[in-house]
Amino acid sequence: MQFLTPGFLWLGLAGLIPVLLYLFRRRSKRINVSTLAFFKTLAREHQESAWLRRIKKWLSFALTLLVLAAAVIALGRPVFRVGEAGQFSTVVILLDRSASMELRDTEGETRLAAAQRILTERLRSVREEVGIALVVYDDRPEIVMPRSRNRRELLSRLGEIEVRPIAGNAAGAMDAAVTLAGLETPSEIWHFSDQLFRESGGRTTDSTDGEEADGSGSESSLPGEIRLRERSLALEGATNVGLTAFQLRPVPLAHGQYDAYVQVSLNASAPSPVSARLTVHVGGLPSQFREIDLAPGEHVGLTFRIAGARDQVLRLAIEYEGDEFALDNQVMMPLPEPKSLVVAWIRSNESEDPYTRLALAAMQEKGSLDLLKGPPEAWPLDVPVDAVVLDGWLPENWPDDVPVIAINPPSASGPIAASALRSSIPYDAVRVGNDSHPILFRVSSGRVAITRTTVFETADSLEPLWIAGSDPVLAAGEYRGQRVVVMGFSPGLSERLPLTAAFPLLMGNALLWCVEEARGDSGSRGQYSTGEFVDVTGDSIRWREWREGEIRERRVSLRSNTIELDRIGVWETGGGEKGTAHLLSAIESDIPGGAGIPGESEYFESSASVAGSLRIWLLAVLAIVLVIESFLFHRLAVY
Repeated sequence: MQFLTPGFLWLGLAGLIPVLLYLFRRRSKRINVSTLAFFKTLAREHQESAWLRRIKKWLSFALTLLVLAAAVIALGRPVFRVGEAGQFSTVVILLDRSASMELRDTEGETRLAAAQRILTERLRSVREEVGIALVVYDDRPEIVMPRSRNRRELLSRLGEIEVRPIAGNAAGAMDAAVTLAGLETPSEIWHFSDQLFRESGGRTTDSTDGEEADGSGSESSLPGEIRLRERSLALEGATNVGLTAFQLRPVPLAHGQYDAYVQVSLNASAPSPVSARLTVHVGGLPSQFREIDLAPGEHVGLTFRIAGARDQVLRLAIEYEGDEFALDNQVMMPLPEPKSLVVAWIRSNESEDPYTRLALAAMQEKGSLDLLKGPPEAWPLDVPVDAVVLDGWLPENWPDDVPVIAINPPSASGPIAASALRSSIPYDAVRVGNDSHPILFRVSSGRVAITRTTVFETADSLEPLWIAGSDPVLAAGEYRGQRVVVMGFSPGLSERLPLTAAFPLLMGNALLWCVEEARGDSGSRGQYSTGEFVDVTGDSIRWREWREGEIRERRVSLRSNTIELDRIGVWETGGGEKGTAHLLSAIESDIPGGAGIPGESEYFESSASVAGSLRIWLLAVLAIVLVIESFLFHRLAVY
């Protein structure tokens, strides 16, 4: 037994008062009266034996002490705990409300609704002296209700929780739960999710055994008086095909055309391989169809070209008849407005490399480039530019306010440590350092032969992309927030480079990569993940969402200049800001399967725990004793 408010137990000293009164009772006095008839009628104890009167007096004394003890102990709020079930004074409910909790079973119940149902039943068996805290989480935790004993309010707030189309992150939520659980121990954390908490890159992974893994959520890492209990709500045999990555980039040498990349994934717990269909819509009309075969746990990346006009909505939809999770099946994005880049080309002398000129002129003819040409004497520039191409020359004072593409750098300046070769060195082939870099997008590196004219070093800020022999000939990176591309070869002297599409594509990709962060001209402009916060202006925001087979609009009033992207779709504010919000989460799309930790499900679904409060019983004893005491005093005339 344990007292929740032991500070009231000192009131038990009041029991000394009846003890003293019984020990130091005044003795009866003999007084002469005129008659004894009335006294004999009232005082029935004179008709009883002395030993019976003595027993009644001590019984009255014991009942008085019992009344006092019951009152004091009731103020101390005693609770009894038998077995493991009752060994806690605080419960922190950690409830997942991320996108994957929208998954429904055969009866149409979502995983979140199942958690709410189980918790409602389980909380009825938790004694009222236990403080309950409620923490929900998706990308970030939210303390819905701090530690409280108000069950009615707790159940009301629990029923108001809804699934949000946001990727979950249980790591931060577990930290908040541990902090709350540590305020009054011993305590328990009840984690309800479709994935058991095992820290893996800040996210959760599921497990089918009862052993705790190392990590912030494991039993071994929690304080000794805090216990973690988990209830997995995953469904056996669930199948989900979803979109987990998307990128849209303008084609360097083609106006109004875009290269789109999309990744399609099948959850690892799917019972069998599937064949899904990807549909591409531009401006509301179907444009392309792709059939995709997927094995459980497989990710397939697709690249395709689309054409469209400014602000036309591109919508990608993945379709599979047995798909059980719909929030990751759609991607919507308005096509970005093609903008001309203002680029300065500074040459070392009046002669210019004809192939560099052809590559830049091709972009200029397509309307995607405004080219300014000049000698080194024109530096520094008097007009603002988006990027500068330094060909065979570097300034002494490095320009740190504009992206730089350095071709044939003859000396060292800024982040470039280079020196020109006395004689050029031809190479029949190059090795690729990072074939996934945007600069090498669609560039056939395997067919390239170059002639090196410069030797340069790559510091930590530059990443080698092409390597000839043992030294880099093409590198890119960021230097103090500035994007830099270095080419240590001559395009005009190189074979199988200038007369192919590789070099124009290389220049176009380099320019787009350099300016996309500064101007926001990449296909990722305005592309956000759900759950992010964005600073906006205006008094309202207009959402375009895919619901019930069509694009529907909804206008929401803005109460502040910062909004949380809490839904999937395309948005535009009254102030002119535009963007799109996607789920695109490999973890949320990888719907888990399997049961939880053995024994945990029975713990949450059972209400047979042996623990409770003794206060009600003590108050009942107090009432009974008062009745007995009253009966002895007033009916039996004990004094």
